[in-house]
Order: sequence, then structure tokens, then C-alpha cells
Amino acid sequence: MFEGTKRKLKERILLFPESNSPTFDDPGKFNSEEVKLDWPKEIKRPYVGLTQDCNAVPYWTKYALFLEKNGFSYSIFEHHRSDWIEQASKFDTIIWSPKDGPFEMDDIKRKVYILEKKLGKICFPDYETLLLCDDKIFSTYLLRINNLPIADTFISNDYKESHRMINRFSYPLVSKGSFGAGSKEVTLVTKPSDAKRIVRKVFSIYGKRTHLKYMRQKNSIYFQRFLKGDSLDTRVNVIGNMIFGYYRKPRGNDFRASGSGIVIKEDLPIEAIKIALETYSKIGKAMLGVDMLKDENGKYWIIEISPFIYVRTPEQLKVNGVAGAYSLQDDGTLLFEEKSFWPQQLALKVFFEQNYLSSVEEWKAKFLEPGLSNSFLLKC
Repeated sequence: MFEGTKRKLKERILLFPESNSPTFDDPGKFNSEEVKLDWPKEIKRPYVGLTQDCNAVPYWTKYALFLEKNGFSYSIFEHHRSDWIEQASKFDTIIWSPKDGPFEMDDIKRKVYILEKKLGKICFPDYETLLLCDDKIFSTYLLRINNLPIADTFISNDYKESHRMINRFSYPLVSKGSFGAGSKEVTLVTKPSDAKRIVRKVFSIYGKRTHLKYMRQKNSIYFQRFLKGDSLDTRVNVIGNMIFGYYRKPRGNDFRASGSGIVIKEDLPIEAIKIALETYSKIGKAMLGVDMLKDENGKYWIIEISPFIYVRTPEQLKVNGVAGAYSLQDDGTLLFEEKSFWPQQLALKVFFEQNYLSSVEEWKAKFLEPGLSNSFLLKC
């Protein structure tokens, strides 16, 4: 912890280069189930390039353990180097472990596009999935066209329209930037004058300041309905036909639950699970996190989605104090299993199944659609 703090101080005060050295941990020290992939003998396993991330709790170590346990040969892919294209030529599949931040994501998107669309490589996540990463505007558009229950949201790149709407909105509203996890760039707008100030800054020549000194919110307004429910943010994570999740609670008088650090691991409501499964069915591939809030009438609304799931432990759901996960059965039953998994490893399993042993559409038709075709879900 001390070394990490010292590095941050050097980067922010002394302007040392930001470190992209990989972080390490031991995923095996947690009590988690081994994720096994049934691989047909007649199909050759791909040679995998694995990127390393420097997140506080890294993804790549969980990926590496999965690859080793399931007999995949891999080596580290150093994608920041100038010769990344030459390096990539030896791999069949490349697994990315993104770090938060718009510049890092833009770099990965460019390279994954080249690798997939021009060089014929298979990437996890793929380019289409990366477009959802840390982009609230794009994901909102996608939710809308798929007729999914997203909270009322106003998005505009037009100053005159945005200014005209200020006195027509019902307050309070929630203002969001297009990027930023953990409630960064999320503020409460309680009255028209607050909205007017935000609109003026966003459409100014310099744009509105953000938590990142090198980025501004420019010419893009995102106002979302403020939901006055029980104030709990319900997160449902779907990985294949497995369902996990928890609640997040705001700290003190703050209205923002995400990023508060107050996590409640209890059973999830059927309605929220069904919405998350339907969202995953229409938008997701390997994994998808769906954040929802409940309104005064008890109805759940999506506020954000994310194709990456940041976790510290493999325990991501508890029912009656018991850690485990739900799996969707063909008859619409949600079967609770007293098992804990690293989500990253489950996601890799689904990825290989969807890209080497079937297609995404075939996989969903086999493992997801039968259960969702039932008029209701039932826990057991």
C-alpha cells in the first residue's frame, strides 16, 4: 500500500511518468471453484497472447490461472510497444485486461479494431464490446434501441436544444459525463440554475472540467432522471447463464452509491435478475454488469451497464449468508449453487465457447433463450 501511495505522489506532484508496470496478486489464495472448460480433442487450442494490467486488483492474473488450468499455451503480449503488430502475428487469440481511463481505452480500441478487422485475430473483449466500456452515451443509445428499461435520459450535442430544455425538465436530475467509473463525473442537479451552469460550461470553448486533468466534458450533455426509491444501487452481473450481484449504498448524505465502498451482499430480486438477463441476451457477450435503481413504485430501471466487472473477491452473491451463484435453467428456474467463482475466469470460459466451440448466437440459443422464454422466473 505504501509503495502504491508513493508512486501516485511521484506521478501527480513530481510529474514522473505514469507507471504501467503490471500488478500481481494470488487468485488461488481465495476459496473459489476451478473453472473448467470441456474442450473437444479434435479442435486445436489457440495460442493466446495475454496483456497485463496495472489495476489495484488485476484481471490478468485470473486469466492466466484459467489458461494454465485448462491447458492453453500463452505468453505475455506487450501491446504498448512500437512493434505490437509484429508481436501479435504469432497469436491466435489476444486477451485484454483494460485499465480505466479514456486514453488507455482509446488505445486498446484502435488496436483491437486492427487485430480483428484487418489481421483476422480473435480478441477478448472484441471491438463491439469495447465500445461499451466506460461510454455511458453509447451504452444508453444501445439500451434504447433494444427497448430495455433505461431511466429517462436526455442526451444532446446541441447547445440551443440543451438550453431550451432547462426550464422543461423535472428536478432533481443527475448529470453525468460520458466516462468515469465509481460515480466520477456524477452530480445532482437540483434546480434550473444548476443545469444552466453545467450547460454553459460544457458548451464553452474549453468545456467542463472533469476529475481527469487532461480531459474535459465538451459539447455533450447527459441528464438522467433522479430515481427516489430506496437509494440502493442494485448491481446484477451476468456471465453466460450464471448470475451474481449485490447492493451498493450511498455514504452519509451523498446520493451516489457506486464508489461509496458500502456493499451489501444479499439475495437479488427476481425483477432485477430478469432485466439483467434480458439486457445480457440483447447486448452482452461474455459478461455484463447491469446497474439498476428502484423508483417510488418499486419498478427497476437501468442506469448504467458495463462489460467489465471489478471485483476484489470471488464472493459476489450471498443468499441467507451463504456465498454462491444462480444459474438459469431451461425451465426458467434460477438454481442457487453454493459455489464462488472468479468472474474473469467464467467470462473466459464463455468467450472460448462462443468463439471456438459455437457462435455467440448459437450459444445464447442453447444456454439462455430456453430459460428466458418462460413467462416468469422462479428461484430454488
